[in-house]
Amino acid sequence: MRLSQTLIAFFLFVSTIIAHPLTTEGEDEDAKKLEQAFSLPDLVKLKDNSVPSHWQLSDSTKLNEGRVILTPQVNSKGSLWLKNAYPLKDAFTIEWTFRSVGFVGKSPLNGLAFWFINEKGLKDDHNLFNGPSKFDGLNFVVDSNGPTGPSIRAQLNDGSASFTNEIVYDQSFAYCLFGYQDSSVPSTIRLTYDRSDDNLLKLQVDNRVCFQTRKIQLPESKYKIGVSATVGKDLESFEILKMNLYNGVIHDSLIPNVNAMGQPRFVTKMIDTKTGKEKLVDKETKNMLEDKVTNYEIMKKLNRVEGKVLANDISGLEEQLNQIIKLQSDLIKYMEQFSSTVNSQLKVSGGGETGKETSSEQFKDLLNFNENVKKMLDETERLREQNKNVNLQGPHIDDIVARLAVWLVPLFLIVAVVAYYTFKIRQEIVKTKLL
Repeated sequence: MRLSQTLIAFFLFVSTIIAHPLTTEGEDEDAKKLEQAFSLPDLVKLKDNSVPSHWQLSDSTKLNEGRVILTPQVNSKGSLWLKNAYPLKDAFTIEWTFRSVGFVGKSPLNGLAFWFINEKGLKDDHNLFNGPSKFDGLNFVVDSNGPTGPSIRAQLNDGSASFTNEIVYDQSFAYCLFGYQDSSVPSTIRLTYDRSDDNLLKLQVDNRVCFQTRKIQLPESKYKIGVSATVGKDLESFEILKMNLYNGVIHDSLIPNVNAMGQPRFVTKMIDTKTGKEKLVDKETKNMLEDKVTNYEIMKKLNRVEGKVLANDISGLEEQLNQIIKLQSDLIKYMEQFSSTVNSQLKVSGGGETGKETSSEQFKDLLNFNENVKKMLDETERLREQNKNVNLQGPHIDDIVARLAVWLVPLFLIVAVVAYYTFKIRQEIVKTKLL
């Protein structure tokens, strides 16, 4: 009996923690940025089964059991729009929580579209998944009819081009794979724009980065926000569960790009002319083999390099370079002292010009090596200046530093020992001749 009571108390405690999680400083700041007038309230708590007055439902859309169902039946369409336009200034964050249930696979008419478009010049047409085919702003289409299967795609338009369900795949500036269909677990997409951060535009899906860019600048204006959907003969229920708009960048928008969403890889069939064998090759690999590099591929490679630079810790590079330079400077001083000592002893033992010639000839390799070390020191100093402001540290730098340090010290010791024994042997020969 006591055990069961203890278990019940434990589960009540866990449920309390889940229902009322501890808030962090970042969450408190996010709560201050939340714009209630541009967000959906808690739909479960709505008693009259109708959305607030600042929202507008259209077509077949209905509110049922805490969810806005855009397509409740076959061959239906629906939309949910804010009546008031949002005045964009510097930054915003929009979070949509939704799900798709009842169908898996391709269906030409089935699709969901999220809108952030300028209210100026907005035409009353519904040709793009029950939304405007001509718009000025951003559109995000979620469907499974593209060449890569279920995905989310981003479109940018200035109002001049007309988009349709069929050509939207060719007009996307970014997209990623997204398995959203017939899932009991809702998905959340988060759109963030920050003018102060060099016009950062970022789309996250369930806290995973779909894409981010700084090449799009949204002008200060008033924007209409909404979502629309259509279905054909295959019933796919698109449901909106939550929508929050924040006047600024929230804490979750700053999650690092560690878990990026999957991107499609295109393959092409190649046939060996000699053997006739067929094999599938990645399209990027094929282009490299054919020595064809497009600007798009170059930009992708530069983005990868930028990510590696930002991800690496480069704090120890300058310290290691300073240690190498100090070690080389000490070795130069030791070698100069050694050469001076050898020359003075040869002058005492051999004397005259003959002793100088013998010394120069005998220690020519050693002196040449000393000059090479000086050149190496100058080259290292030059490289240090070039890399002084470069925030990059890789395994290859560490290998070079380690090998250089391990190689130089034994080599100098060996040269010193050889020079010492050569000098001693010469002294013995001179003594033998004198005797």
